[in-house]
Amino acid sequence: MTSPAPATPPYPALTPSALDFTSGPALHLASAAAEIPPALPLADAVRDGLISEEDAKLTGMSAVSVAAESSTLLDLASAAAVKAAARAAVPADDIGTVLFVNVFPFSRPPLHNLATALAESVRSPCAFAAEISGGCVAGLNALTLAAQRLLLTGDRAALVVAGDLWRQPHVDRFNCEPGYIFADGAAAVVLSRDAGYARLLSAATLTDPTLSGLHAEVPSTRTPVDLTARARAFLQTRMGTEEVLGRLRAGLSSTIDAALSLAQVSLADVAHVLVPAIGEPFLYRNYLDPLNVPVSRTTWDHTAVTGHTGAADQFSALAHLVDQDRCASGDVIVLIAEGLGFQWSVVVLEVQ
Repeated sequence: MTSPAPATPPYPALTPSALDFTSGPALHLASAAAEIPPALPLADAVRDGLISEEDAKLTGMSAVSVAAESSTLLDLASAAAVKAAARAAVPADDIGTVLFVNVFPFSRPPLHNLATALAESVRSPCAFAAEISGGCVAGLNALTLAAQRLLLTGDRAALVVAGDLWRQPHVDRFNCEPGYIFADGAAAVVLSRDAGYARLLSAATLTDPTLSGLHAEVPSTRTPVDLTARARAFLQTRMGTEEVLGRLRAGLSSTIDAALSLAQVSLADVAHVLVPAIGEPFLYRNYLDPLNVPVSRTTWDHTAVTGHTGAADQFSALAHLVDQDRCASGDVIVLIAEGLGFQWSVVVLEVQ
């Protein structure tokens, strides 16, 4: 007699991992800086046949940052790192950790640890230099890891840098997925034990592995990287649209709630909400409408003329706020990132 196959157990419940940075030694975001290449007007991209007029209008953006062909990823990342280190006024010897985040691997030299190269750029004899991937959520993940390392070591400061170049023939920045335009650029932050621009209050992360297949590669001849085809295959073979959207919204809200709860603030009291630099329809559908956040509390004015710089989005938006002098003492800033996996990461800061 054949025994019945055991039933597949339900997937474990998803609970965000949240960290309270208010109960121990204070950690501060000492600086933020970005290196954003010149903007290419989308009208020019439409004229040159790089993107359809319909898809350009769908984004709601007017331009995207595109680096010169002679620019390298290290050029952009080093410029951002040097700016952030100079603004922080942190001695190079104090930077004991350097983390570099990169989403798209094909526009960088193989077998080269860019984190160590960035340490050289800022003249830091750091003990720990590492690269982190995992998609567009990795910038905030790296910031959280840097904060934990500061608390566990005698280091005084850490440098976190994120950056990407999106180039043919490996990727078509304009046509990976309607509503998204990938932008070249880099941004960096310095985290310090000493006084800085803003204090780190809390962080939370969550992963929903049942959605990992949303970005699994599938055959496509439409464009070198076809995110639309990947999502369509997942929705047709693995999980329905409504269930996916429900899980995405639940993951986002629970991660935000976990971070805000430890920071003891409500979303209504947050002055600035820094979200991924995606097109206008998705901005409202994914974030503003579900969270009841007005666009005036975001940095859409920055997003609309730069595009999606991958894991550098939140650091770049933070640098934009600083450069525009848009924050006052006591303002709470929430940084929200999502990425492949599927993952969410949220960081809460309070301006000093």
